[in-house]
Amino acid sequence: MISIKDHQRRFSEEIRPFFDSLLEKDKALFRDTLFLSFLGARICYASTRPLNLFAEKRFQEKEELLAFLGRLKRSGHASVFAHSPLVAQEDLPAEKIARLSQVLFKAWWSESGSVCLNLRHFAEVYEEKEFMEILEASYEESHKWQDFQVFEIVYPEGKAEISRKIILGELISQTFSEPYGIEASPQVFVIDVAPEETMPFGWLAVVAEGFSRLFSHQFVRHTWLNFNQRSHRYTQVDQFVFPPSFDDKARAIYTRQIEEGLSAYQEIVKQGIKKEDARFVTPQGSSTTILATGPYFVWEDFISKRNHPKAQWEIRRLAEGLASVLRELKA
Repeated sequence: MISIKDHQRRFSEEIRPFFDSLLEKDKALFRDTLFLSFLGARICYASTRPLNLFAEKRFQEKEELLAFLGRLKRSGHASVFAHSPLVAQEDLPAEKIARLSQVLFKAWWSESGSVCLNLRHFAEVYEEKEFMEILEASYEESHKWQDFQVFEIVYPEGKAEISRKIILGELISQTFSEPYGIEASPQVFVIDVAPEETMPFGWLAVVAEGFSRLFSHQFVRHTWLNFNQRSHRYTQVDQFVFPPSFDDKARAIYTRQIEEGLSAYQEIVKQGIKKEDARFVTPQGSSTTILATGPYFVWEDFISKRNHPKAQWEIRRLAEGLASVLRELKA
């Protein structure tokens, strides 16, 4: 049986020469996608609206951001770096591509020789000093990310609707109102990431707010995507999704259950019990926030499976909205 250390050694020996050759050409490989690794990490631990996170000092200031990303590397949280893509054009022999494909998790190759990688691959190959050099070089050359197009999807009367298209820099310059009350409202922001640099694969970053944890259990089954989700181990349970099928009587029953559950939750937390255990007493429909990223073709696969009358209504709504976005991008 191969040990983990042997696997890691073989992984590095096979991959490192390939990555070294990419870095010799350009060390700033992730110049306009670092922001996604930051967002994925912070969504896990923040109660605030996700796009308000860009106003944090740890994002606004270079040293703070690099230190934050460095801590993620040291603590072994490499998976968060998978949100930051890289597409390289490499003319490699078929046998080399076959070997690399066996050891590179979530890497994709096109017929033209392009390969879609991500920052996680580099985090798992390079030691901290070399990895930080990649981060710093990428940060210094970061210029275009604020110009990426964002689609905002809302759900008036339950139907997905693109409410506006805006560039990312303008969007994150706004301050989003924090949620009020116990009923969550779904909202989705879809970022078309580095459209010129990520072809022929493309890359979408989807921020979904106001969806339930019952939804997220289904969503994360689409394992070709990369996910980070608000953690109720560290943040308060505070809002809930109300199914549209609930009539007034059902809503009253559900509201009563929520209020009783929240009261019990808050009392248990006051006793010193951790939030991760106290949340057991709240209803399953608690609201969450998720960042999911991946290439266009993976999102198309998600849409084909979930934009369907038999799909659960929340995940069907998301797929319906994403189908509209992809139609616009490919028009």
